[in-house]
Amino acid sequence: MTPDLQAAERFYGGLFGWSFRALPGGSVPYATAWLGDRHVASLYQRDLPPGAKMQSAWLTFFSARDVSATSATATSHGARLLFGPRDIPDLGQEAVLRDPQGAVFALLASGSGDPPDTAAGPGDWIWSSLITTDPDDAAAFYQTLLGCDVYDTTTAADAHHLVLASDGYARASVNPVPASRPDAHPRWLDYLRVADVDATAKQAVALGGRVLVAPKLDHGGSRIAVVADPLGAAFGLMQWSDDAAQGDAK
Repeated sequence: MTPDLQAAERFYGGLFGWSFRALPGGSVPYATAWLGDRHVASLYQRDLPPGAKMQSAWLTFFSARDVSATSATATSHGARLLFGPRDIPDLGQEAVLRDPQGAVFALLASGSGDPPDTAAGPGDWIWSSLITTDPDDAAAFYQTLLGCDVYDTTTAADAHHLVLASDGYARASVNPVPASRPDAHPRWLDYLRVADVDATAKQAVALGGRVLVAPKLDHGGSRIAVVADPLGAAFGLMQWSDDAAQGDAK
């Protein structure tokens, strides 16, 4: 979601080489983003009244066979339905929810089916990270909702670190709100794979973005950074070279 679709297209096209296809006929400007022939994202513009301000944001989606049924499962386990389910022409059906700890996420039943489950290349989404007030309860919620496995990969040197996996692949992590930011709101953060985190972070700044977390090594040994686009949407960069470590399934 962005207040300036054209500005977002310039930034992400310049940073990741995405191309964009407008979806005509909608009530708001809407475009799909493509990496070659792979649909990697959707962007829509939300127009604001004069003088109003809005920070751009990315929304984390999970695949669902039946959005209505999965939404009902979510709400029965403490989530709140924010809107939907609703049909999106040429894309499928979606719903947006808030999990029991307060992190916002979405469900999507794609009209064309899920894309092939292949390894992410540069410019594609590779990881999602949930920062939350209760990692164990949050992981149990998503395990119930999505049918994923939960692995505890916490080491003596780390804060509590859980991994969500499906079909033998690690997909996301669940971590506690940092002690240095006790008032931080629970949220999902999504990462894109890049060949060089340091160079991509510098390029993001050159395109008008800013670095929120400087490049560093993460829990699994990958090099990561967190940046924001010129309109404020935060996302991660990951220089990935190996499979995520897994511990004992819960």
